[in-house]
Amino acid sequence: MRQTAELLDRVRAALRGRTVAEPGLPYVAPREPGAPGSAQGRIDLFRRKFEALGGTFLAGPAAESVIPALGELLRAEGVTALFFPEEDPASRSLADALVPCGPFLLVSPADIRQAEPPVSAGIQSAEFAIAESGTIVQTSRGGTSLWPGLASDVHVCLLSPDRFLDGMEDCLEALSGDPPRSISLITGPSRTADIELTLTMGVHGPRRVIAVLPSS
Repeated sequence: MRQTAELLDRVRAALRGRTVAEPGLPYVAPREPGAPGSAQGRIDLFRRKFEALGGTFLAGPAAESVIPALGELLRAEGVTALFFPEEDPASRSLADALVPCGPFLLVSPADIRQAEPPVSAGIQSAEFAIAESGTIVQTSRGGTSLWPGLASDVHVCLLSPDRFLDGMEDCLEALSGDPPRSISLITGPSRTADIELTLTMGVHGPRRVIAVLPSS
């Protein structure tokens, strides 16, 4: 109960833009020593947290520079189809560049909802990346679909160097002025141990999450 109360206080404080100071229940947000505070510090911490949770992190001077490695990872997962939100030109460009590496077929979200869908990779740009937890944040702002991060076998997330934040409070504050209708928080591949305490990947979402960070 104490952890739940602390979490709720933290969310309320972020939404109000002030610090919680209730007698008997002080809250200090966890920060890893030496990390955040700088752009590169946030990226480095995010990468450590993301990979510790089972994510795959690819970085290069441009999105095109990671195409061969990304194509190899997708082939190893048996991916045959790629899809992306129509409102996301960066993801469309990445998907187009990946097609010859499969070869992969570009499909629509409707094709993924078939009774027997192809093994797919959903590609989408992230709104934010939270360093302290290795979490990818995607929202429905601008009518953007969240389907690529929810219904694909492999989720490929395109990151931007200027969208890394220190913690969840910073994310909530950034979204508070114009709250989106839907928010998706992705912290590693989908997993559950509900059945006989056996860890199973990909039950409620993608079995693998790949973050792509071009430096320019």
